[in-house]
Amino acid sequence: MYLIIPLVEAIFCLVLLVVLMVNGKRHVARRPFALFLAFMTLWGLFIFLMRETTDMSAALLWEKFVLGAILSAALFFYQFTVAFTGSRPRRPVRYGLYLAYLTVMALIPTGLVVSGMQTMWYGKSPVIGPLFFPFVLSAYTPIVLSAVMLLKHSRRTRIIDEKVRDHYVLAGIAAMFIGATTDYLPAIGVNMYPLGIIGNIFFCVIATGAMLRYNLLEMKVVVRKAATYSLTSLLLFGVIGSFIFLLSRFYPNFMSPVSLTITIIAVFTAASLFQPVLFRLQHIVDRWFFRERFDHIQTLRRFNQLTRGDLDLEQLSTALVTAVANGMQSRCVYLLLPSPANGAYGTYAYSGQKSRGRFLFSAGSPLVATMKQHGGPIDSNDMEVMPSLLSLAEGDRQVLQKNDIELLVPLKDNGHLAGVLLLSHKVSRKPYSNEERRLLQAVSADVAVNIDNANLYENMKRKHSELQKAMDGVIHAISLVVESRDPYTAGHQRRVAELARAIAKEMGLSDWQALGVHISGLLHDVGKVAVPAEILSKPGKINHFEFSIIKNHCQVGYEILQRIDFPWPVTRAILQHHERLDGSGYPQGLYAEDIVMEARILGVADVVEAMSSHRPYRPALGLNSALEEISRASGVLYDAEVVDACLRLLRKNEPAFDRIMAAAAVNRDYAKVTAIQ
Repeated sequence: MYLIIPLVEAIFCLVLLVVLMVNGKRHVARRPFALFLAFMTLWGLFIFLMRETTDMSAALLWEKFVLGAILSAALFFYQFTVAFTGSRPRRPVRYGLYLAYLTVMALIPTGLVVSGMQTMWYGKSPVIGPLFFPFVLSAYTPIVLSAVMLLKHSRRTRIIDEKVRDHYVLAGIAAMFIGATTDYLPAIGVNMYPLGIIGNIFFCVIATGAMLRYNLLEMKVVVRKAATYSLTSLLLFGVIGSFIFLLSRFYPNFMSPVSLTITIIAVFTAASLFQPVLFRLQHIVDRWFFRERFDHIQTLRRFNQLTRGDLDLEQLSTALVTAVANGMQSRCVYLLLPSPANGAYGTYAYSGQKSRGRFLFSAGSPLVATMKQHGGPIDSNDMEVMPSLLSLAEGDRQVLQKNDIELLVPLKDNGHLAGVLLLSHKVSRKPYSNEERRLLQAVSADVAVNIDNANLYENMKRKHSELQKAMDGVIHAISLVVESRDPYTAGHQRRVAELARAIAKEMGLSDWQALGVHISGLLHDVGKVAVPAEILSKPGKINHFEFSIIKNHCQVGYEILQRIDFPWPVTRAILQHHERLDGSGYPQGLYAEDIVMEARILGVADVVEAMSSHRPYRPALGLNSALEEISRASGVLYDAEVVDACLRLLRKNEPAFDRIMAAAAVNRDYAKVTAIQ
């Protein structure tokens, strides 16, 4: 291991250098980083050669080469950091570093830094000279300055990818510092195995990853996961360790290096496989880490489960923006949905502060086109560099800036843009992390389906409402045509319709069936348009011939409306509303089982209203007479169930009849307005 570790480090750094040159992005920091990796490769190679030789003089020579490689790697890492962060250090600082580098490099061959080699318990170690600590200072100073630049850059930048890379390189610097320090400790008398090579390997890996990749995990995520696995391992180690301790008390030979090694490996393997405990501990760690945000984040993660099947678009949209605002700690969240009329995306719901300017992007807006093409959240910083957004109208750009919009999240379902979430900056003014962006992307992918379904349902309701309004207008217009020819029976159809609907509800019929009864009542005398006006308004008693003409209005009404496909048996009810159970009615003389329920209800309501109202040929007979009539003929002429419901509704509750008639009068005014529209 003493010889293999530095050789592995040299080969590993060489491989990283090749990968960087082949796959690395064309970045101004690429060249100094490549030189840094080259000297790190030489560092490992020279240490291998120093450890491999048995000649102490040759070992001292290779050790001096090691010191030169260390100093050069530190300087080129500093240059890489300057280019990587775009910093502009002061000239005295840069020139001072270069001067110190050249001076110490010139002193290394003199023996003032390292004067010889000695054998330690683990292998060879340098004998430090009088200028060894100035060498250490000149090697550490560029690294410390680099760490300061990275820290300042991570706090200053709003680009989350740059912040993530800075954090990883800082973690690598910490690992290298710890490892390098252990290399020097044996030389000053501290009995410790040197771990500098291992620290270098770790440092090079994460620094190269930061250069090559953009989607690294945030350090906070790494800390949370590491804490969870550590707690799980400690728990299992405590259980298994206690078991081993008890065994060792009874079996002294049980404890051995091999058995302990196997035990430790088993503990960590069990920790990774022990999912219930791992999940529970992760839950506890996340709750401690996020504190008051934890419940909001969990709500956001389960949002699609909580709202699945919710077709109320307004309620769903409000819940979404509220959950996102709470989970992300956003100052404000806006949900933009497309207009059914022109496809423009405008604000439908928001949570937080009021909008400083109206969000309305046309269907052909570059922003909408970008949202349709892009698969994930877009940062406001990306808007300055994305070619598709460079042509965004100045007005649209300004309204985004005025509202401090920092993140744009497309809600897409199979390529269809169901909506757009706009998130302003966070309350803490910190940028949105990659973990938060991935959570938003995961939520948006599923919520788009729910929004699309709710939107379709909303459009269906709106179209149904429009059709219902149009149908009501036609129905009331037809009703007014009849009444305009017969002023004495004005309002008769509406009063019958209201009374019939009240009876239907009293019988326990559904609202849908009651609506069909009401429409049948509004149209039941439409056939009277074929009856001469002088017969309808005749003040005296009508003769047999005139009555036969009037009786024909049921058939005429049926023929007028039969081409309309009503969802209820309206035309049959109109045709049969003068039929009676015993077959004495007209026009077909039907018996009980052949008469639809709507016609039976209309028949009772028609009789009660007709007897209670004035007619040209007689005064009103009154409600009591009407109720006595239907009660006397219950089960003979009129359906007994309908009669019973009508009696329950009106016999001991005359104000109910007055309210029904008043409602018909109100509907008369509504009918006139609807017909005019």
